[in-house]
Parts: sequence; C-alpha cells; structure tokens
Amino acid sequence: MSTTARSSTQRGSVTAEFALGLPAVVLVLLLVLGLAMHGAARVALEDGARAGARELARGESSATAQQSIRSAAGDDVTVTISTEGEYTHVALTQPVQILGLVQVGTDIAAEASARTEHLADLDAAP
Repeated sequence: MSTTARSSTQRGSVTAEFALGLPAVVLVLLLVLGLAMHGAARVALEDGARAGARELARGESSATAQQSIRSAAGDDVTVTISTEGEYTHVALTQPVQILGLVQVGTDIAAEASARTEHLADLDAAP
C-alpha cells in the first residue's frame, strides 16, 4: 500500500480522536474543580464554627458570634448555638453545591466547642 493511500484512509482520525477525548478531559477537570471547591467550603465551615465558639467563649453576644460565623463561612449557613455546663457548642450546616451552581440534597456540617470564660468572677476578686 502506498503512503498516499494510507494517508487518505487515516485522514481526520486525529480530529475524531480529539473530539472523543476532549469531553472526558473536561469532565475530569470539572470533577477535580468541584472536589476542590467542596474541600474549600468544608474548611471555611470549620473556620466559621471555631470563630463562633471562640467569640461566645470570650463572652461576646450571639449576634457578634453569628456575624463572625457568617463572615468566615458564608451567608447560607444554618447556625445552632447551645450551652452545656461550662462549654459553648456551635454547630453549622450548609447545603452542598456542585461547582457553586447546583444544590445537592445533602448538607455538610461542622461543630466546635469552647470553654466559656467567666470574666465577671475575676472583676469581683480583690
């Protein structure tokens, strides 16, 4: 078989392979990007829970703690604050979103606890 006959039968094969392979590469890249965004949202949620527990442990109001939580974790966070003995617990939940566009029917959660400081007792001491 001559080189001209071989090249005419293979003509366009690279374009076809590229057209078949490109969607798979794009899908893998979107998957990696989505996982990275989910990880970043999870870290932000953990930071928000810790910031809120820290504010409440220092004796700040729950409004101040919620402002700190929302600045760290975002506005679409559900906040639950509870006190158990000397400890303050903050639980956050946030809906999972794929690439920030599509909301999935599940939530991610983060919790933090901190021992509450009693500064009023120190002021009464001589």
